[in-house]
Amino acid sequence: MSMHDQAQPHTASPLASSAPRMSTADIAALLGLSREHVTDRITKRLDFPKPFINVSRRTRYWRTVDVMAWLRRGAQ
Repeated sequence: MSMHDQAQPHTASPLASSAPRMSTADIAALLGLSREHVTDRITKRLDFPKPFINVSRRTRYWRTVDVMAWLRRGAQ
């Protein structure tokens, strides 16, 4: 078996992740709210999932499955 045939571990940066993700604008569109409301209120809720990419207040992404699970739990 050559070196090319062996599986090499791959460590991708979070920004290169292929996991389906949502920005604050995506979450706002889903909820029918403004991006500002999502940024200032929704993402600060204790029951809201933590972002999996958190570069800055303006560059954050949440896993789509986490946001959808939060909605299924009955987000008010």
